[in-house]
Amino acid sequence: MSISAVAREAGVSTSTVSRFLKGQLRLSPETETRIRAAMGATGFEAPRSTLRHVALVIPELSNPYFAQLTQAITDAAHHRDLEVSVLVSDGLESREQKIVTVCSPGRGLGADAILFVSMTGSGALLADVPDDFPFVVIDEKLDGPLAAARPFVGADNFEGAYQATTFLLSRGHRRIAHLAGPGRLGSARDRLRGHLRALRDAGVDVDPHLVLEGTYSESFGASALSRVLRLEDPPTAVFAASDIVAVGLAAAAPMHGLRIPEDLSLIGFDGIEQGAWVTPRLSTVVQPLAEIARQALDLLAADAAEAADAQSTPRLLPMELKIAESVGANPASRA
Repeated sequence: MSISAVAREAGVSTSTVSRFLKGQLRLSPETETRIRAAMGATGFEAPRSTLRHVALVIPELSNPYFAQLTQAITDAAHHRDLEVSVLVSDGLESREQKIVTVCSPGRGLGADAILFVSMTGSGALLADVPDDFPFVVIDEKLDGPLAAARPFVGADNFEGAYQATTFLLSRGHRRIAHLAGPGRLGSARDRLRGHLRALRDAGVDVDPHLVLEGTYSESFGASALSRVLRLEDPPTAVFAASDIVAVGLAAAAPMHGLRIPEDLSLIGFDGIEQGAWVTPRLSTVVQPLAEIARQALDLLAADAAEAADAQSTPRLLPMELKIAESVGANPASRA
């Protein structure tokens, strides 16, 4: 019998039964009793998942974005009575490979599945992962043919960057610097593409001198500010591909006699909590961390239960533009 038959018998919606069985929904004791009774009456048996222990591989915890992503995943996992082991790769391909090997079936950690966040984008490590072992990639896509068969959940980086740049354009800015992430990462490339597309759609010429590539770090934000200010025609706004980069730039601005947003508007990317602590508060594009965590665990559970709907089609989730005090109008446009 099907979930829909259980739902009819229990007098609830199909989605209620589905979410309850996946551990995504807490019900009143009365409703839970009705559903379990309906399962017995219809002879329905929920798919059994062997998922109990998840290994979460993360690049670092010093970057607040990865710390908040880790928190979102552990919160969602604990709601489902899953244990999570957090392993830090330090963003090194060799360490990513070593951790995945340790987490694979029959190895010391004893994990039932892996949630993987890369800082290298290398899919070569998947060669040692059995095809039937639940493995979901989140946040950063992996390159290579082996990665195409693995589920992915992350934010729509292209659209998020397009939103950020379009908003700066709407405030009259035409000289907009982009502090891009490492070019080896697909997420950084997508954010750059979104930025450039927004400029072209607005009929604004692209100046390659306004695109600087660096690490997702405060030090890059601070050093990049010095570089763009030395340009003959400096920008009136900056779109940083990471909030932590934007925070570094904001911290360095007073040393250059700059006021944000009066002299330079600034918008970041990720939605980390620290963006609300700087003065002025940072405008940003917010990653849907709770939804990324929920969908990633759904895919792991489906894979572990050998469900037919476990798919490798990438899931790109929408982002939210959150405007605060760090963006103002281009002073020239007010003249």
